[in-house]
Amino acid sequence: MITSKVIRDNRRHITRADYNDTKPLLSSEYVIFPRIGSLQSRALRRLLPAGVMLSHREFDFASHSYRLGGYIDKLRDKGWTIVNHDEAALTKDIVRRIVTFTRYELFAAFTPELAERIKAFCKAVDELEARAAATAHT
Repeated sequence: MITSKVIRDNRRHITRADYNDTKPLLSSEYVIFPRIGSLQSRALRRLLPAGVMLSHREFDFASHSYRLGGYIDKLRDKGWTIVNHDEAALTKDIVRRIVTFTRYELFAAFTPELAERIKAFCKAVDELEARAAATAHT
């Protein structure tokens, strides 16, 4: 059984190679859920189900916060195995240039008990966002 802990060397990017391309098995004893309603919880929700990728721009569009890297760092400190995928793209600026950006992925498998807790967490975050959206439109 592989646990979720990877020792990070000076907060460097973590990739699938750090896990030998094998999804760690996460259980409740290795992770801490962020508080519902926090931007950390909204970031984690967007990474679930595992395998979904999230960029700064996508998170900014959904949450109006461009601090995704900070929230990812805090989620990693709470035991969530989030890996980086660096990509490059050509800008649409009048001075064309190639920029590098990162997409984040929750790279893990879950014990059945944690999977149930994740379902409840996702439902709570979804309900909070739905209530907030309904309030904003009235």
